[in-house]
Amino acid sequence: MDNFRNCYQQMCKGMPGGWPAMAAALGITKDALENRVYERRGQEVSLHEAMQMQAFHGSTLFAEAVAMDSGGVFVRMPDVGPVDNEEIQSLYMELVEDVARLAREWREATRDGEVDGRERRRLERIQHDICAKTVQMNELTFQLFCRS
Repeated sequence: MDNFRNCYQQMCKGMPGGWPAMAAALGITKDALENRVYERRGQEVSLHEAMQMQAFHGSTLFAEAVAMDSGGVFVRMPDVGPVDNEEIQSLYMELVEDVARLAREWREATRDGEVDGRERRRLERIQHDICAKTVQMNELTFQLFCRS
């Protein structure tokens, strides 16, 4: 639940105008929003409110929190126009570089027999980058090469 609370806090802080602006956009008071985010008196942010907050914030933070809570990662699908094979090959090379970076970071993180929080976050960020690039590469490949 801390993952969701952190997500809600980030969206409220990151909204132009902060918490008061997010509350106004949702049509509630700042106190009501805080009660939901901090789950006071049995209140909580509804799915509909979380999706609205994400839209108002212009992010995918809630989707990312749901994916993480489910043991996965959220990967935004590429929204591109026409693509060519050269672009896909360039993305593939970035993916290879990310795998090499993961190998280096993993070796460094495990060298002392323990992975601390900072090291874990670095490894998770690289993991996310690799997953995202793999999905993007496939989607672009399908867009360019699939006929049906």
